[in-house]
Amino acid sequence: MSDVAQPKPKRDSRVQVAHTQTTRGDAYYILHNPDANTYVAIDPQNYFLWELMDGEHALADLAMAYFAQYGAFPFDRLSQLIAQLEANSLLEGAPPVVASAPATGFAYRLQRLADTAFQREFDWQRADEFFTALYRRIGWVFFTRAAFVAFGALAAIGFACFVYLEPTETFDLLSVNDSYGAGIAVLVLANFVVLFWHESGHGLTCKSFGRRIRKAGLMFYFGMPAFFVDTTEMWMAARMPRILVSLAGPIVNVIIGGAIAVVIVTLPLTGWTQALFQAAYITYLGALLNLNPLLELDGYYVLMDWLEMPQLRQKAFAFVRTGLLAKIRTRSRFTRAEIIYSVYGVLALAFTALMVLVALYIWENELKVMLHDLATGQDLLAVVLLGGLMLAAGTSLALGLAARVILLTGAARERRRASQKEGDQK
Repeated sequence: MSDVAQPKPKRDSRVQVAHTQTTRGDAYYILHNPDANTYVAIDPQNYFLWELMDGEHALADLAMAYFAQYGAFPFDRLSQLIAQLEANSLLEGAPPVVASAPATGFAYRLQRLADTAFQREFDWQRADEFFTALYRRIGWVFFTRAAFVAFGALAAIGFACFVYLEPTETFDLLSVNDSYGAGIAVLVLANFVVLFWHESGHGLTCKSFGRRIRKAGLMFYFGMPAFFVDTTEMWMAARMPRILVSLAGPIVNVIIGGAIAVVIVTLPLTGWTQALFQAAYITYLGALLNLNPLLELDGYYVLMDWLEMPQLRQKAFAFVRTGLLAKIRTRSRFTRAEIIYSVYGVLALAFTALMVLVALYIWENELKVMLHDLATGQDLLAVVLLGGLMLAAGTSLALGLAARVILLTGAARERRRASQKEGDQK
């Protein structure tokens, strides 16, 4: 048989391999192409085949070697593995991941608007150099035993101070010195600053494990500015380092919130302490939301790594939608994975409903009162800030939805034309 009929797959020389194992002792391997930024997890049987892909062994050789090792032919396994490796640029000769030629025209601009209206990133490609230098100069101090003890004490004392302050009528979440405008300004600014340190916590912890930061920068999410740090290379690390990197951001929130609360307790009551209380409140709220595994934030990735179940959220929703009722009706035995999918999926849906009720409560007890006061026109700063935030978010949402509607309408029109043309030809 010719070489054309018997291809000889070859590993891409750029691919990095990390060997790790689950808590149950099952081994698996992570393949990573740093240039294409692709990651693939494979089991030991697929890794056996991967190691034979040196450009010298044809597919038949791989199948025979697998049969000699495991006593079965890997025809389906081999074809699926090669397709997966090629799709992620892990084999030589696979289509390279390169930037396509710049497109032009109205359709392209409309598609770009639809893709970036809700979330657009402005990448800083030298982020790894920055965090490497920051970690070497001062960041390493934060990971010493003395720092852990000091930060732990500060977080505990600070949280106790915050609990002591929160029930009093001295502090208000939405206003400072009876000014909603000042309150909104403090909330937005504090959230922006804390988010920077939150993401820096992820970045420095990633560097503490010797991993590379692919990129970082500023992003606009539904019109609102936010920072981000890409630590996807932690997939090459073991389970516990991945969990610690995910936890680093919320831990930074708790430390900052604690430090602010301690400062508030030691200062006399002024407009500044009211503003600091708002900053502490939004900081703790950020930690709480990020630690919640029912939202697709840091806590979710902690849970996913702890359970060692990739794509937990998507699989849980799919099982609740298509398999849960059938299992209950037939009284079939649930596997461990199905139990987890059922519990997570149901809790996530219940939490969504709860958030709707919380939003209605906040509207009735906070926002409605604020808007009533703003209607008097006495707090011009609040009107300008709130109007600007709503305009930014609303414009982004409206443009994105409009672009998607136009694209879907155009696609439907093209399908009808193709169907009519096919009918005419018959």
